Amino acid sequence: MIGSLVSDFQAWLTREIWAKPKEDDPFFRRPLAVAAQIFWVVVRDLLAGQANLRAMSLVYTTLLAIVPVLALMFAILKAFGVDDQIETLMLEFLAPMGAQGVEITEKTIAFVQQVNISVLGSVGLVFLIYTLISLIQKIQAAFNSVWQVSADGSLARQMAAYVSVGLLGPLVLFLAIGVIATTASSFLMDTLGAFGPIRTVLEQASKLVPFIMTMSAFAFLYLVVPNTRVKLSAALVGGAITGLMWVATGWAFATFVVTSANYAAIYSAFASVVLGMIWLYVAWLIVLVGCSVTYYFQNRNHLSAESGITRLTLDQVKRVSLVMLTVVHRSFHTGDTSWTSLRLSRRLGIPSQTVEQIVDPLKRAGFVAWADDNKCLVPTKPADMTDVEDVLGVIISDDHRGAAEDSTLGKDVAVYELLQSISAAEGAVLNNLTIADLIAKEGATPA
Repeated sequence: MIGSLVSDFQAWLTREIWAKPKEDDPFFRRPLAVAAQIFWVVVRDLLAGQANLRAMSLVYTTLLAIVPVLALMFAILKAFGVDDQIETLMLEFLAPMGAQGVEITEKTIAFVQQVNISVLGSVGLVFLIYTLISLIQKIQAAFNSVWQVSADGSLARQMAAYVSVGLLGPLVLFLAIGVIATTASSFLMDTLGAFGPIRTVLEQASKLVPFIMTMSAFAFLYLVVPNTRVKLSAALVGGAITGLMWVATGWAFATFVVTSANYAAIYSAFASVVLGMIWLYVAWLIVLVGCSVTYYFQNRNHLSAESGITRLTLDQVKRVSLVMLTVVHRSFHTGDTSWTSLRLSRRLGIPSQTVEQIVDPLKRAGFVAWADDNKCLVPTKPADMTDVEDVLGVIISDDHRGAAEDSTLGKDVAVYELLQSISAAEGAVLNNLTIADLIAKEGATPA
């Protein structure tokens, strides 16, 4: 009885959340439905376990890289005279751990201050740099996995990401915090703060600055780290959600630490280490969940209850590939506006990441290429030399990667002859058909 009620409720909830919007729906139903759908697919991903595994991997890499990262940040910020901000930032990060957080911060900072990079030698310095790059690579790989994109092979772009995220990011963050704090204290308080009510409002508003900076920092990560074009609106939404989760989870964890004195009794001197690792895992999990929210919000028009983002069948991939090649060739020969991944996404009705996945095998086969710093898709073969049969062959070969060999499967003469007849009929239709022929049928033969 109970099982039947639960099943009926789940079926009703699924219908309500994933029902197509109607014209007479109230204005607030669509935003609520999108929020519920994003929550649905994010929870589904969490239950699948990939986020948990990546969070644990990031915890391990962070523990290895924490000293070189802090030492490098300490050296850079010391040159600007704001090195004391590192201790403040660590105290804020470990605040949910209470006294253990203060202990870990003091010991870590004391250890970092004693690190003398000049005596490490070339091998030690290389190891420090390697651990720092390894951490950034793990973060980027985790974000790319969420966005379902591959890592960029360009060494120059990789180094630019390492410098911006690993060095310039913390520096800009600390300097921004310092500028905001200075401006708020020297200008607002001195001019507008003379009035009692306004001063009270400013004092209360100043308490929101740390939360706004936290959300902005997360939004910055979600905007620049994934190897794809992330919309600012999606990054801001992901940063805001992550910031709220960070504050709420921090409060819950702090309550847990205060009320769980048994940990100190069980683990004794290791209590701080154990709690630190747990909080580090929770923190990375929050960051990855926020990245998922960013990804699904940007692709909210393509959400699916079963697969997160609607997937394409092999026939659909063939269809959109030929449409894409047709419009790209036509625009190239007529001099029209170039096709970016976002523009192709709107034209084909699929997410921009799916566009890039479809382009990848065609690019490897030499049919197309990304131009203008990977912004615009252009053909690399004339339209009258791009055979449709070859294009479909590339798509089929890419779909068959990792598949079983036909010789290992069961055989039947009648079935074999039927499939051969279908293949022969398809070959007859595609005989010498090119992209130029498809364009000509629409009355726009390329020059």
